[in-house]
This record gives sequence, C-alpha cells and structure tokens, in this order.
Amino acid sequence: MEIQTFDPRLSAASAVDRTDRLTLGSYLRAKVATLIGIEHTPNAVSPVYYPDYIAYTTVELHHVTRSTRTVKFLVGIDAVTGRVGEVDIELPPREEQSVKKISVIPPRLDQDEAGAKWREWILPYLDRTYRPIKRPEYTLDRVELIYVPYWLIDYGTLDESFVISGLTRQVEKVEDLQPVKEYYERTFTETTYEQER
Repeated sequence: MEIQTFDPRLSAASAVDRTDRLTLGSYLRAKVATLIGIEHTPNAVSPVYYPDYIAYTTVELHHVTRSTRTVKFLVGIDAVTGRVGEVDIELPPREEQSVKKISVIPPRLDQDEAGAKWREWILPYLDRTYRPIKRPEYTLDRVELIYVPYWLIDYGTLDESFVISGLTRQVEKVEDLQPVKEYYERTFTETTYEQER
C-alpha cells in the first residue's frame, strides 16, 4: 500500500529504550533485570501509521494602529477522532512509502469532514490566540492526508504495551489511545503473528 508519510525520528531500538525510561520505577526495574540476566524484551516491535490531515491555513489580521499582517500556519486534524490543533513542530519532508496494509490505521473522516472540523475550530482559536479587534479573514489553502509513523512496542498484553510517536517521540500506553487500542486488539493475535513471520 502506498501512503504519504515520513521517516520516524527514532529507530525501533531507540523506541524500545524509551519505554524503560517512562518512570524512575520502570528504569530501575529494567536496570535490575539486566544486571541479573533477565531480558525484558518485547514480543514485537512494529510500525503503525496513524492518519492525520494537515490543513494549510492563511489568516489576515487587521490591526487598528498597524497595517494588515498575514500569518500562515499548519493545523492538524486527527483523521480518526476529529480532534483539531495547531501543528507546533516542524514536519519532516514527506515522501511516498510502500507499507503493509495491516500497519495502516484507516481514516474515519474524509477531506470534506476534516475541512468542516477546521471551520468549527478556526474562529475560537483566532480569538483566543490573537485577540483581534476586527474579525480576521482566513482561508483553508489546502488539506493533505499524511500518515504519522509510530512504533508499537508489544509486551504481550494490552496494558503493558506502548506506542511511541516517530514525530514527537512521545511515549503513551496503547490502552490510552482508543484508535491504536482498537488496532492492537484487531492486529496482535496468534494468527497475525504467524502471518507476519
């Protein structure tokens, strides 16, 4: 399957290392286990691609004392949950990659629905961020679907498994992210393991 994505900013081994450093307790347990010769290794480390829409946004801010100012920024729209927020990190270069279909979480929103979520979000965001005196003019220049790479670290059970963003390097428990939890429950079965080997 061909998708628009980018290379993760960390390797699979680095992602596994991050799960041992979540808390002081997990770090100490991992160190003690290594010292006494017990390896705490995951059952599987696999890529997962999560769908997000990137909304290219232009805003014209009108000031009473100054001239008009143009602001351009990116807005992220979660293609599964519909959550919207400003993209506050620099996105790496995007590229077309061929990946296994099983590793892709399908979007639940189409581009039109993503645009509708953006329109609901933009005015309250502008009012809160820029506090304009006169209503700003804004445009949605284009919307792009991109799949964010994650590393899924499977330690055998849902509550012991983690997902690490290949973009922000943030570590979260699989059970705390509903779309990834559904993916885990659907994908990580005995049959799937046998097919992947």
